[in-house]
Amino acid sequence: MAALPAPPTRLPGDRSWALFLDLDGTVCAYRDDPAQVALDPAQHALLTRLSTLLDGALCIVSGRSSADLERILGALPLWRVGEHGSRADELRDNAFQAQLVAAEMALHKLSAEEPGTWVERKPSSCALHYRHARDRADCLRKALLPLGHTLDQMRLLDGHLVFEFTTRFSDKGSALWRLMQRAPFTGRIPVAVGDDVTDEDMFTAASALGGFAVAVGPRISAAAAFQLADARAVDRWLRQLAEGEPYALA
Repeated sequence: MAALPAPPTRLPGDRSWALFLDLDGTVCAYRDDPAQVALDPAQHALLTRLSTLLDGALCIVSGRSSADLERILGALPLWRVGEHGSRADELRDNAFQAQLVAAEMALHKLSAEEPGTWVERKPSSCALHYRHARDRADCLRKALLPLGHTLDQMRLLDGHLVFEFTTRFSDKGSALWRLMQRAPFTGRIPVAVGDDVTDEDMFTAASALGGFAVAVGPRISAAAAFQLADARAVDRWLRQLAEGEPYALA
């Protein structure tokens, strides 16, 4: 399958986009230690500029916890959605919490048997990272799939060097849908940008609402209309949007 074209490099004349950006692998390059991911001053300025141009309709949609997003984004004037769009009402559900604990215990047990892996617990999900055990991906997947079939409140996400059990009933796509129903997003054209399979729900939602998606990296996406090579290419594209003159509308 041939690479997709690059996305438009200018905002429409009415600046009517609503921009939904994944964080790791999209706005920021991956790091061996996810705790080392941070925005530099130029990125702060760029995202602030874009948010102003879009009248605040810019949201970071990430699998990271809300606390982690606050650490990275700080006081930036951006909307942010963490943990793949999970909702507070799901966190209060006793059946979900019981299954989350079961998933965490299983991941810790597996991690103890697999050097180079580590477990991250979040309020609504639990992840097994294996970026230091990349050759074990197939074995880890095979070990986790049966557990996924027993947890009817959860689903197993097969992400970039991570397997994550999260809520079955919400995702990045449902988060985009919810935000598009409220100001300043309502009535705008949703543009979703991300690099991972966990972004596909967001891509599908953006397309269904009359917008489009931009896939980042070499991964093939059936739901994306455009493609950028990596986080550096995303940065260059966002700068073109922020610095260029909007194109005239017919």
